[in-house]
Amino acid sequence: MKPVRSAAEHEKVPMCAAKTVTASLRDLLHDCIGSEATHQGDRLREAMELLGLGDRRTTVQAMLACEAYESAAMAVLGQRGFLVSRGSTGTCLASVQLDDGDDITAEAATPALALLAAHIAALLAEAVAAKPDAPLQSDASARLH
Repeated sequence: MKPVRSAAEHEKVPMCAAKTVTASLRDLLHDCIGSEATHQGDRLREAMELLGLGDRRTTVQAMLACEAYESAAMAVLGQRGFLVSRGSTGTCLASVQLDDGDDITAEAATPALALLAAHIAALLAEAVAAKPDAPLQSDASARLH
């Protein structure tokens, strides 16, 4: 699968490839939100394959090998700003900063899954912002704030 490109590079991608990447991102977002803690390594590996990650790939692989899931999720985000919280009931929320300065929040079972879900939601939001005439399909199961 091809790595996700920046919003500027998205316009150079053939429409069918862009739709495939977008669909894969939506699927991964849904999986992150619905996954249990035992599957966070799997979701992070899927993200690594889908996003490519360039020079961060080796770092993320090493973190996953020692089950440092939160660190791996932060490495996937790169330089994107973020905030993570966990309530007394164990619910985890993560907010990540969009390129335009706004933020997007996602809820998941672990801090790593919440960070990854918020990052993927941000990538999808930025893709929509780059192509505002493209139809937006929302996933009703995603709790994005």
